[in-house]
Amino acid sequence: MDIRVLPATSAFGLLARVVRLNALEPVELFRLLGIRSRRADDLSELMTFSEARQAALARALQLPAAPPTWNLTAWFPFQAPSDILRTGWSLRYCPECMLAGYHTLLHQLPWIHRCPWHGVALRRTCMRCGKKPSALADWRFDENLTCDCGHRLLSTEAALKQSAGPPSGAADFLCAYLEWAAEERGRTVLVTPELPADTAAALADLVQLPKTLAWRCGAHQSPLHKRSWLASTHGSEGDKEAIRQFDTLRQDRPGFLTVPAQIRPAIARVAADLALKLPAVTLTDREMTLFLAGVGIEAPATFRPARRGFSGPLSALPPWEIAGQQFLNLACLHPVSYRSIARLIDIALGGRSLFDFHGQVKSEEVNLLIRVCGGVLARGYAEGLRATLSQHIPELFGMGRDSPHLTQPWMLAIVDQMRLVGVHALWHPIGSPSTAANLLEEADEANQRRERARGRGRPRSSRQ
Repeated sequence: MDIRVLPATSAFGLLARVVRLNALEPVELFRLLGIRSRRADDLSELMTFSEARQAALARALQLPAAPPTWNLTAWFPFQAPSDILRTGWSLRYCPECMLAGYHTLLHQLPWIHRCPWHGVALRRTCMRCGKKPSALADWRFDENLTCDCGHRLLSTEAALKQSAGPPSGAADFLCAYLEWAAEERGRTVLVTPELPADTAAALADLVQLPKTLAWRCGAHQSPLHKRSWLASTHGSEGDKEAIRQFDTLRQDRPGFLTVPAQIRPAIARVAADLALKLPAVTLTDREMTLFLAGVGIEAPATFRPARRGFSGPLSALPPWEIAGQQFLNLACLHPVSYRSIARLIDIALGGRSLFDFHGQVKSEEVNLLIRVCGGVLARGYAEGLRATLSQHIPELFGMGRDSPHLTQPWMLAIVDQMRLVGVHALWHPIGSPSTAANLLEEADEANQRRERARGRGRPRSSRQ
């Protein structure tokens, strides 16, 4: 078979055709094709993430090399390893394409919602019974890709007819998509959060196709919070020293951050806005003063102080204003917020030292970087503050948008000739409102373990 008639077919799709049209049995995967597998292996996952199996299939079909479109990263419009989609992987397919023995990795991408040439919704389940279809290396003779209910995802007769040519409209769309993805990948870097959760769902909302492609794949309306920043020559000039202050975020357990001057107002507003929304008789006079100090206002006349003693833990939550500096307690932020900032700064540095970066960077890039870091930090602080306060103020759970919840930032950093020119961000939920405070405690305990482990690994002093 000449695979050129099947444009950008996946290694799994090609293997499924070979198995069906040659009536192969599972034991013949290795005997005839050199592909090692176990009966419980999901072949769609195995053939997507194993370069060794792809190379074996290419040799068996006498191809000079595995086609580049067998590599999942060729389909990404950003720089990232293919393994980011491995967790939770399952076969995703167009029913009409699969019936004719055609599958492409385009259909596995979370940001593609419909088959561009058939217009039907992509599926992960059987059309007849609604269960996940089997793509295991354990099929009955001449029945690979047949669901337990008896429904055949792949038809031998349709596959034979399809070998005469590609699905109508597939070649042109795939060529246009791959060209766009390659161009975007050359200048876009994915910034993943620490311990990413539900990667496919986050990327489905984060990646935006150009209009020329999007209308063919189905629009996805997301209720999640999104934000974009672009470099601009207007606005205040960024302080290069602020980038150095963010180095604190690289520590195992950072403690307090000296907040750069440019983002102090945003951090102060977070604390003040929440304090003014809290139920009556929640904070003492002194605590309310600390929450409002950053914005320079006094408690409103309607404020009714709590009748209890001053709380040290609550007083540590608002930013401290000392000697013209602002200090933020990072213990009430989840690490996914501030460690993403450190990753973004590394991308902006592009392998340069901070000294070289300061000597080469333009003011608009510094300004952009500080604005993005400030936005991510302020949102992480707002969420962490609500989650921490919920342990003391259970009424927060009934405050709608201000109720406790945590999210993790996913970002696409746009870099042009080693210059950061834009950032697109999306915040994806982690955990549930009831577990937000527990997640913060678990993260802090993990930071403490990391700090102790690093301490044990330090070389001993030469002094006796």
